Amino acid sequence: MRFSLQDIKKTVRRQQDELVVSLHFLQKGELAKEIERLIVYYEHLLGQPQRLFSLDDARACIGDYRLAHCLIATLNHWYVWRQREWEEVIHGLSKQPELRDIASPIQLRLALYNYVNEHFHGFLDTQTRNSALQAFTEQYALTMPDLEYLLVMDTDEEAILVRDAPTPPTSQDMATLYNQWVFEAALFNASSVRFLIDCNAFSKNQLYPSTGVGAVIKRLCYIARKIGVYYDLAYEQALPGMPTLLALTLYGPQEVTGAAQQYGLRLARLCRILMGYSMTSGEASRKIKKPSLGNTVIEASATVHFLQRSYTFKMDAALLHLLPQGEHADALEKSDSINEQTGNAQIFDSNIEQSFAEAFTALAMSQGTDGWWLEREPEPLLLDQSIFIPDFALTRAQRRIYVEILGFWTSSYRERKLQKLLQLQGRGDLILAIPIEARDAFSSITSAFPIVFYTGQLSATDVLAVLRNSYDDFAERLAQIDVAAVRTRVRHDGLLPERACADVLNCYRRSELQHAVEYVLDEEITFSVGIGLYTRNWMKRIKQIFLTWMCDKHVIVLVDALQELRKYETVLQRCEDGTLEAVISLWSEVEVRRDSIFDAIVVFVESKQQGEYAPEQAIFTVVSEKPGKPREKRSTTRKQAKNTVEQMTQRDLWG
Repeated sequence: MRFSLQDIKKTVRRQQDELVVSLHFLQKGELAKEIERLIVYYEHLLGQPQRLFSLDDARACIGDYRLAHCLIATLNHWYVWRQREWEEVIHGLSKQPELRDIASPIQLRLALYNYVNEHFHGFLDTQTRNSALQAFTEQYALTMPDLEYLLVMDTDEEAILVRDAPTPPTSQDMATLYNQWVFEAALFNASSVRFLIDCNAFSKNQLYPSTGVGAVIKRLCYIARKIGVYYDLAYEQALPGMPTLLALTLYGPQEVTGAAQQYGLRLARLCRILMGYSMTSGEASRKIKKPSLGNTVIEASATVHFLQRSYTFKMDAALLHLLPQGEHADALEKSDSINEQTGNAQIFDSNIEQSFAEAFTALAMSQGTDGWWLEREPEPLLLDQSIFIPDFALTRAQRRIYVEILGFWTSSYRERKLQKLLQLQGRGDLILAIPIEARDAFSSITSAFPIVFYTGQLSATDVLAVLRNSYDDFAERLAQIDVAAVRTRVRHDGLLPERACADVLNCYRRSELQHAVEYVLDEEITFSVGIGLYTRNWMKRIKQIFLTWMCDKHVIVLVDALQELRKYETVLQRCEDGTLEAVISLWSEVEVRRDSIFDAIVVFVESKQQGEYAPEQAIFTVVSEKPGKPREKRSTTRKQAKNTVEQMTQRDLWG
């Protein structure tokens, strides 16, 4: 059980025009004897019920009322009042009772309640109480003292004091954990924490070989996002010749929504890391010692709120030495260290960002994003006096567009975001995603940027639609087509598959491709949807070879037909099955049929003189499973659509 900021011993003073609060942290050796007396008092109570615990006696060990209250709460990290198990108590009785189906104090109280209702009309007076209880105990072979204890053994007063740790804590352990909880209690009530960071000192840190403000910013952003704390970055005014200073603002529970204590713990953890004591001595001995951010922090302070007033809480090097370090941080915090391998780890500020990234990535894998690729945590955009960090960047060829997903927490968040966005007007490379309920709040900037309004989750297709409308460069891409080179390649290979056509013609959608191929077509080269660009002579030659092979087969499984086609040309070996099926569908002499749930087949259609193939009629075809063992198979065909090529063409998945 932690304590609140109001419970902590503190002093408040006015410094210039602000109120500064100083919290009471235990110095090394302070109250050591008093804390040891409190620990001994708890050790004497081990195994005893809570009704024997005296809060006044515990406070008397310390002397100071406020400090005693906080230290008792700190001691509960090692000691806990725990209810005894029913089976344990029953087996410990001198005489084993016959409780039958009673397995808890609740059931025993219910049995007594029913007994009194049945035999005494629900009421026991003073004269009949003892005799009635005695009669009840005889039913279960219990004694009166055992009955009285079993009825109340699950109450708080009968809880037994146990120690969770193998050994009792020392006075220094108590003081260190007390200091940590005091520090966290202040941040639970903070609206913001401000760090002033020396970028030059940060860049010289051996852990970060990259130099420059951009590397510093990206590292700070990664740490904040990894732990889950909302932040902001800005430049701090510095004198000429002085190092570049960055002001990192971490927003506290008072500025965000959600559980204040959970967010406050994350904020406190991040502050401790920035102040330079996140790495334990055990970790430092196992690997190269990592310099921390603590030596780069010039000053740090938090704005805390209690009793309807705001105060400044300053954090300095003296405070750093009082907080858990080394093995203390590892044992007391029981939390994982930050994953230093940034790699391709995806860290998101919200579920909206995560779902959008997952949906966009899935579309990109199926070639459905018009050539755009999504990047998380792009480079920061440096403004005059502040820094803007977009949520995503979309890249296609040499074009780069940033995407910012706006939330809607508080009015102060909206004002800060608007101030930065106003400085980005006129860039022409930023898309904003705004929740529909915040349309009015951001109405002042909707005319300055391409906007995607969303409800619940941000749609990747909506973002793509805005990209097409606002950043369409199809005319420029058409002008870059080398028509002569494309024609030479088609004549050389015979076939340029549709996917390859999109690459050489700078197209990202099928609608663009159908327009771009018109620049390439001539008397020899033609284009078919689902196939690509090819020469007529090449197609005629492939058709002749395939039909000659089909004359002997008459009916063949589609998979075998595709394998046969791939034997003819190297370019056909690289084609997808859908492309090859579309090629077969161009020829009227053969027909791809899917009459059942089994494999599709290719049927050779005879000429009219030999009896034209009639789709309406049922026909008998001979399918050979093994050489020399033909069998008759009856198959019924459906009426074929008029446009066979369109029917067999694979559905457009990327345009």
